[in-house]
Amino acid sequence: MKLPNGYGSVVKLNGSRRKPYAIKISYMEEQPDGTAKRKRKYIEYFQTKALALQYLAEFNNGAIVKEHESFAQSPTFAEIYEKWKDFRQGLKTNPSASTWKNYNIAFNNFAAIHHKKFISIRSQDLQECISAQSAKSRSTVGNMRAILKGMYAYAINNSFVDKDVSATLVYEWTDVEHPIHTHFTPKEIATLWDCLGSINNVDIVLIYIYTGVRPVELVEITRDNVHLDERYMIGGVKTEAGKNRIIPICDLIYPLIEKRYNQMRPYLITTKYGNPYTIGSYRESNWRYLMNKLNMNHAPHDCRYTFAYLADRINMNETCKKIIMGHALSNKEGTAFKTGGKADVTRDVYTEKTIQDLLREVNKLPDREALDLL
Repeated sequence: MKLPNGYGSVVKLNGSRRKPYAIKISYMEEQPDGTAKRKRKYIEYFQTKALALQYLAEFNNGAIVKEHESFAQSPTFAEIYEKWKDFRQGLKTNPSASTWKNYNIAFNNFAAIHHKKFISIRSQDLQECISAQSAKSRSTVGNMRAILKGMYAYAINNSFVDKDVSATLVYEWTDVEHPIHTHFTPKEIATLWDCLGSINNVDIVLIYIYTGVRPVELVEITRDNVHLDERYMIGGVKTEAGKNRIIPICDLIYPLIEKRYNQMRPYLITTKYGNPYTIGSYRESNWRYLMNKLNMNHAPHDCRYTFAYLADRINMNETCKKIIMGHALSNKEGTAFKTGGKADVTRDVYTEKTIQDLLREVNKLPDREALDLL
């Protein structure tokens, strides 16, 4: 009796064997040049032909192992990532939204193999993607390593592959020996004001400087957390004092924030297509381009240093500065704000500040003309 195509076959092996009848199946394997080649494999052995045929019948009606799947049905790298992502997000220990943003960036760094069948990916394919990012930071390369570890663990547990071919990869990155972290000079800030309207996205840098927020905090502020009438935004990450804090909007940058607010997009800061940034995508595209255009050498975090620098130059109230920068805790009523430090109990615990107090202090920050006097 002739068996159907793709069903598998029973083969009697030569020689004196205890189990001479073997089950043989075929499968497709992708080649380095992108073509697919049919291969065959023995999967089980039996004493009699009847037992072999019975096993083959059950094999075709039951769970089919990956070698017996058609090549077209085998999931790609991108599909395994989505499967792992769905699985991981379903666990109680699901990483934070910001972590997933970083994982998605890491996934995009493997774009060259997104289309490849996961079962056919070799260590060299992965190594080329990782080595291409060797000029990036430890965290960038580390996130690539993290998603590979998760994807292969998931793929092995679900029988998509037999082994983790990423186990022997070499991960290299570039450490910055001397981080920039120096404030913008008054002359540079003046240049930013002068270029407003003529160079795209200069307003983002000015918003960073005049709010003192951390780089990731601004790109994550949603439109519904911007309160123009009351002159403040809600945002912040990292510490308990920094999360969901009041960020006062000084008069100087109010028009900049109002313009972006009126774009009616879910996030305050977006790409020209209305898509939200991750801090990684903002830094790698928007920020780098802008610094090159202005012939400046700064990291996004330097804006926060600049706020602190300007606050010191204008003698901003120390308690207000700490609150604005996220070094403070709100009171139980949420109407006033107090610092959370313990170094000075009288000042740091019992001195409260209102939104009006914070606005009064940020409105002392220097405008374009005053910068020339610093």
